[in-house]
Amino acid sequence: MERNAQLEQELQVWREKADSLLCGDSLSIEAFVADSTGEPHFTFIPAEVVNLSFSGVNNYITINKGSKQGIKPDMGVISHQGVVGVVSNVSSNFAVVIPVINPKFRLSVRLKHSENNGSLYWGGRTISEAEVRELPRHEVYSVGDTVITSFSRIFPKNLVIGRVNGLGKSADDNFITVNLELATDFYTLQDVLVINDRFYEEQVALEELMEQ
Repeated sequence: MERNAQLEQELQVWREKADSLLCGDSLSIEAFVADSTGEPHFTFIPAEVVNLSFSGVNNYITINKGSKQGIKPDMGVISHQGVVGVVSNVSSNFAVVIPVINPKFRLSVRLKHSENNGSLYWGGRTISEAEVRELPRHEVYSVGDTVITSFSRIFPKNLVIGRVNGLGKSADDNFITVNLELATDFYTLQDVLVINDRFYEEQVALEELMEQ
């Protein structure tokens, strides 16, 4: 688990480097090289699942790491398969996670080949499926397309959510909804990584000033 956390951290660093190189901006590349010599943007805390509650719609997951191990509310949680959820409540040695398969969970996502953002929503049908809502009517998709994270305070970009398995029902003619098969198998989930974003509190504090 510790090795998985280290590898995930290294992967996120290389993803950021690739984004800088693709943009072709020499200033961005130099800024990345300078920053990469210091602390990484994201680090990962390994944890084990000690309880799963999938009765009804108020689903939650309990993990065996808490405030003593650096866990805080609003940290993202992933598995080796994809996104799991967000930390909700924390005690000294445990934390409760609101998973993707809970109606309270929301996340900005997109199809891998597209720049259009939609909203991830779980409708309560099964714990293996969810929906991407509010995609533009002109969005082009195919069964099997990968759905990934886009803008989020909590998750890095381009983490896998799942794969499209069909067209859903939309309440607005200006948008479409697609169904997706979730990448994370919640039936067999045992080990997770909790995401520690060292810039999270700075970003939140700055954005909250705009709301005053």
